[in-house]
Amino acid sequence: MKAARIVSPFILSAVLAAQSTTPVSAPEPRDVMIVGVAHDSSVMGGGISSSNFLQPGKVAVEPIAWLTPGGEWTRLSCFETASGVASPGCKDFDRDYLRNPHDYIVVSADGFGATVHVNRMSLDDECFGIYGHGTFTGADVRYAAVAAESPEIFSTGPAAKRLPEAEAAPIRKALAAAVGRKLDTTGELRVYAVTLEGQSLFVIQRAFQQYADKPEYRPPGGPILDLIFAIGRMDQGHFKLLFWKENTSDDNEQILGLIHMKNGRDFLVNTASDPESDHFRIYGIRNNKFALIFKGGGGGC
Repeated sequence: MKAARIVSPFILSAVLAAQSTTPVSAPEPRDVMIVGVAHDSSVMGGGISSSNFLQPGKVAVEPIAWLTPGGEWTRLSCFETASGVASPGCKDFDRDYLRNPHDYIVVSADGFGATVHVNRMSLDDECFGIYGHGTFTGADVRYAAVAAESPEIFSTGPAAKRLPEAEAAPIRKALAAAVGRKLDTTGELRVYAVTLEGQSLFVIQRAFQQYADKPEYRPPGGPILDLIFAIGRMDQGHFKLLFWKENTSDDNEQILGLIHMKNGRDFLVNTASDPESDHFRIYGIRNNKFALIFKGGGGGC
């Protein structure tokens, strides 16, 4: 018969203490769904129309892409193919994601921290697109914003700030000198100051919603001003153009929001629509230079 093994209470206490203090690994960060949010339903969803504000507390919601913790953008498995039909992954994405309720946290300045609740989003089979409506709590989304299903990889940071007239006027004048006949007029151009990874830039934007409701801009044939979107910086009084949207007739691009990641990456998230479709454009810094980082999402007929 074997003798019973006696364990010292001091040894047992030490073992238990060691087990209780062993660090538990935190779960690995996962890719995060990024969505566009707009209190004005004309901002997303295709077509070019004047503002159509939803009821108080309501917002339009549209998926943009997945964002990795490292700052890489990955398109949705559901997208419009080159032949103009929904990709094979749309059916699974609809079943596994769109039909389920989701909460998104606003991570851009307009409504930062607000929770946007969406019961479900719908996939339009006839005219490809993914759309939904939600309600928000915790903060007010006045116009448009960018939201994420998890806010863990994001930080606060400066917003895209619209400049007052006294500061905007010389920048508009410098832009006109830089692009020449490409610019129809400096009228109704809004100028925003943005900071992307320490680089100070100016965004010049003329979206249809920003002037369409003014009596002088209501012609029967559509907009009489070009749709402008340009990005650059000022250098000794001259505007150095970094990006100019070539399609100024029916490509209506505007800012959704500026987002900042804890790893130092910054992104300007825009929505762009034409008479039959819409998509998103993400700008940022690549190899220390301003660049179009991602284009996708949305849909069209």
